[in-house]
Amino acid sequence: MRRPSNFLIIIAFILGNILVVNAQQNYTITDFNKLIENNSTQTRSQQNFDSEEIEKLQNLVFELNPMLIFKGNEHKKMGEGDAQLVIIESSNLSQLHSISNEMQSVVLILIKHSSINNPSMLDLNSIKSSSLKYVLIECDFECSAANLQNILKNTSNVKVLYRITSEQ
Repeated sequence: MRRPSNFLIIIAFILGNILVVNAQQNYTITDFNKLIENNSTQTRSQQNFDSEEIEKLQNLVFELNPMLIFKGNEHKKMGEGDAQLVIIESSNLSQLHSISNEMQSVVLILIKHSSINNPSMLDLNSIKSSSLKYVLIECDFECSAANLQNILKNTSNVKVLYRITSEQ
């Protein structure tokens, strides 16, 4: 058998990197409030959400679930059972790597993104959870899918949502 030439290996490597970069950049950011208020199944399916999934998201955000809450450099577990939700400020995202065992059952991470402490990049690389499906970014300022897309990094394998809230 012939061994592949170095040229073919380099081409395969470059194509692989291009595909990975495109996979990380080709995602949509969904307005959470519009999603849960909108009764149009066409709009929901365009955003890859079905009614069961939207109900699950609402329960995760608005109902009491076992959760981890980060305040400053510390975190606290609330509720019985494995945490399904993490609430963290955008400036503390890097701290998630320190609780990788507790993150294994987390389905949703709610990131509080403040105009006061507004990092230039939200790198989701520190999130190590095999069960993570959603990231919800709560802005206390007027944010949009377009400006969030410019600061998000490493979003593959999760659905990204946002909402504007005055409470932080």
